[in-house]
Amino acid sequence: MTIASYITLLRILLIIPVIYFASLSQEYVALFLFIIAGLTDYLDGFIARKTKTITSLGALFDLLADKLLVCLVLICCVFLSNSILLIIPSLIIISRELIISSIRQFLVEKTGENPIKVTYVAKSKTTVQMIAISFLILSPEMGLWFYKITIVLIWFAAIISMYTLYNYFYSYRDYF
Repeated sequence: MTIASYITLLRILLIIPVIYFASLSQEYVALFLFIIAGLTDYLDGFIARKTKTITSLGALFDLLADKLLVCLVLICCVFLSNSILLIIPSLIIISRELIISSIRQFLVEKTGENPIKVTYVAKSKTTVQMIAISFLILSPEMGLWFYKITIVLIWFAAIISMYTLYNYFYSYRDYF
């Protein structure tokens, strides 16, 4: 395994303490660990490119780590908040992640490679999701206005998620 792969593994391992501390209402600790996990998403790619150790397995591992981090922490926080205003956009975000993973798998089986290229909009979507989830982790501590902003951010992340899903379908429609 490469250094970048170890950093990606760290992202996956950090999910457990993020969820643990969020469930204990220790939001600041959970947020700190979540931010570290989110930063590893950028760090592993940077190191892989800089050391010229980019591999197909590493790229797949990175995608899996991103999806696990977003989906599992989102599920935990929404479960703790128990609000329909958060459940619906969270289901949209999680469904999009599962659909994109399925499309990637389908295209790999059909073509023998993954033709899906990560776009700037998709990278931006991940950043918006990370910011929205960070707000969601903190929202129990911060009061009503912060909670309302969190709801808007989660819905914004859901809308961007749907937009990127549409872009993927449109860009790769010839493969279906």
